[in-house]
Amino acid sequence: MLNAILDHVTTLDEFYSEIRKQHIEAHGEHYCAQHDAMVSLMAECDSYKELGTHQGASAAAACLTNPKSVELIDISFEKWDPFKTIFEDYCIANNIKFTRKQISSADPKSVSMVDLLLIDSNHQPTHLQKELDLHTKFVRKYIVLHDTSVLFGKPDERLYQVVKNYCETGINPWRIIERCTDNVGYTVIANSLNV
Repeated sequence: MLNAILDHVTTLDEFYSEIRKQHIEAHGEHYCAQHDAMVSLMAECDSYKELGTHQGASAAAACLTNPKSVELIDISFEKWDPFKTIFEDYCIANNIKFTRKQISSADPKSVSMVDLLLIDSNHQPTHLQKELDLHTKFVRKYIVLHDTSVLFGKPDERLYQVVKNYCETGINPWRIIERCTDNVGYTVIANSLNV
């Protein structure tokens, strides 16, 4: 994934506009399509959480919907830290409770209740299975999963298969409501108990 050049941005709006532009230029049209899906779903949600932040493109998209809370989980915030103040200033100005935890998304300490969860972390099927097993009980409405059609530049549906199998077990309330296969793809699942 591209590390965008963002030294010149001073606001979260500028940050998101520029990082999205650079991602599309580097990775192609529809690379950021999961942001559009997520932003649409946030109209029904008060809280957002993501597993895997990198520089914070998805986090910025979520913050700009002005939910009540935003939580970021990652094992390293090295790529995000240069923009920490931009995020914190926006959240303070818009009364958004902002939290970040530097921890594995498979660690039970990473769990908290949320309306919408984005999974864009380790990109390994076994890790995704652990995340679903751990987090779904604490997600009220939606989970958006990035990179479910292409991994590391090659067609690869292993992550989608993990999600599909999870939803088809019949022992949990989750169902696939959207699948996009453009570019790297994304999948959206919904908690049928609440949606």
